[in-house]
Amino acid sequence: MDEKAPYNALMESIASSLHKAIDGLYNGEFEFSDIEKSVELSRSFGDISSTIALRIAKAKGLDTHAIASGIMESMKKPDYISEITEKNGFINFTIDRDSYSRSAIAYALSSDHIFASDKGTGKKAIIEYPSINPAHPMHMGQVRNVLLGDSIARLYACAGYKVEREDYIDDLGLQVAEVIWGLAHMDKLGIVFDSNRKFDTMIGEIYVAVNKALDNKEIKDEINNVLVSMDQDGTYEAKAAREMAESFVKAEYDTLLEMGIYHDVLVWESDIVRKRLLEKALAKMDEKGIIAKPKDGDYANCIIIEHSKLGELPKEFEGLKEGVKVLVRSNGAPNYVSKDIAFHMWKLGLLEDSFSYGIFMEQGQSGRPLYSTGKEGSKAGFGAADIAINTIDARQSYEQSLVRLVIAMIGGKDYSESIKHVAYGVVDLEGISLSGRKGTWVGYTCDDLIREAKEKASALITDRFNLSEGEKADVIKAVALSAIKYEFLKLSNEKKLVFSWERALNFEGDSGPYCEYMHARAERILESAGNGNKRYDIKNGYSFSSQEFELVKRISYANIILEKAVRECKPNIVVEYLMDLSTSFGKFYEAVPILKAESDDIRESRLAITQAFARLSSELLDALGITAVKRM
Repeated sequence: MDEKAPYNALMESIASSLHKAIDGLYNGEFEFSDIEKSVELSRSFGDISSTIALRIAKAKGLDTHAIASGIMESMKKPDYISEITEKNGFINFTIDRDSYSRSAIAYALSSDHIFASDKGTGKKAIIEYPSINPAHPMHMGQVRNVLLGDSIARLYACAGYKVEREDYIDDLGLQVAEVIWGLAHMDKLGIVFDSNRKFDTMIGEIYVAVNKALDNKEIKDEINNVLVSMDQDGTYEAKAAREMAESFVKAEYDTLLEMGIYHDVLVWESDIVRKRLLEKALAKMDEKGIIAKPKDGDYANCIIIEHSKLGELPKEFEGLKEGVKVLVRSNGAPNYVSKDIAFHMWKLGLLEDSFSYGIFMEQGQSGRPLYSTGKEGSKAGFGAADIAINTIDARQSYEQSLVRLVIAMIGGKDYSESIKHVAYGVVDLEGISLSGRKGTWVGYTCDDLIREAKEKASALITDRFNLSEGEKADVIKAVALSAIKYEFLKLSNEKKLVFSWERALNFEGDSGPYCEYMHARAERILESAGNGNKRYDIKNGYSFSSQEFELVKRISYANIILEKAVRECKPNIVVEYLMDLSTSFGKFYEAVPILKAESDDIRESRLAITQAFARLSSELLDALGITAVKRM
């Protein structure tokens, strides 16, 4: 066997054996790629099945059973396979338990990383998240954005990509204009700014108060004037907006760093305008005939995109009342979409990087620098990625589709297809719909969530866990954050999420704390074995039980799970895999003695299985941003 992961080697051997047999029977009529796609894990017959006989039968109008039998008679038995059978046209392969398990454990314990792939080697991926408007503190509805972006960034890094984590700060939008007006008129709103409170929370209260006053036309007009002035470099409003937003972001990063989440660079919307990226993007769109500036009518003096000029339109455009998107208003104020188009052109290298960068802050105990665009600074090599991924609410799907269509017209299909919109469903808590404008986030901010999670975890981490006070504090934080992250990531992105404390803090299964507990149990077994960092091995003649084989098979799936999760941008695939793996380890632990095994060879072999699980579960937890505790 070669140095490939045993599962990859197994699947390639099956596909190759099938291809050689089919090639001989049908004179090269069927492509290897079609045969390869027909081979997959089986839940019904054997361990792996192929549907290729069904496809050939349909194409040639022949009997499926006869075709499958002919292929089986002609093919060489693949590596790691003990038996080949046919059922209902499916060609089924049974894995040789001992030889495969031995190779899978040896590979897992000899590799630098088990949960790894080289699919992204030489490629750069920009992950943009959470890009929250600096107008109210992060609430539970936005936590999903943060955690999806962080976990996708981690998964892409595991797959070999050079990952750039970006946070886009909208410091020129209407929400910021409302906050700036509110800060200047706190007396009218009946608010006294309390500098002892967290800055983003105070800003959120001002924002809510302003929105309650928007029935007053005079106030609305004043806010619109602030919005126009903010877009003009050097004005009081522009300076005030940037200063407020910077203070807001620092407060927001207190929360993010508490969750173990960091970024590489902040890109400010105001810098997209002031560094002339927007101007250059509009010029490119004008050259391609994408935009227009009507002289009269409803859109007089606006810069617009007519949908009819964008070619074939995707489903996100269905049902729209108007066939036009305004990019720049008649008063000269550009909207979010215009700047987002320019931002994506920069992300993909379609615009030269004219930003200057400086260090905004150091993140956490590691002191990892967070860079920021600004008026002054130096070049830093950001942007110009092969893939741009955005975690944005599903309600922004039209805008994201519009950006992709424009990028396709400017750079071509390859560029537009490299933009991935990770659309996610809304988050509810006990029937409450969270809104920044209405202030329904009060009591449901991310800070509130972390605080409550720690309180609930503390009540569960009792003396029965046999921990020192220092260990207990660390475990409480780890359990609290694992409960939050697992619960938010376990559903497919597009599904609506209803957060439940009962599910999140369940130690018995399908929760972050349960998976942490299974990992800690494995680590405790290895610690009790008393051999330090020794690497264990499967001893000659060791026979794997059914529980052991199920666990080993799951361990061997690591890299294909990673590649699928990366391809689909779905961390829930990894969450489900981690849960299945943890459950399998629990069954193995309950079924056979490990430390008190019948002989030294059996003990060492079972410790090798435990060690492989501990290594992999640690990597999986880390890929989800969860701390792998060793004592619990």
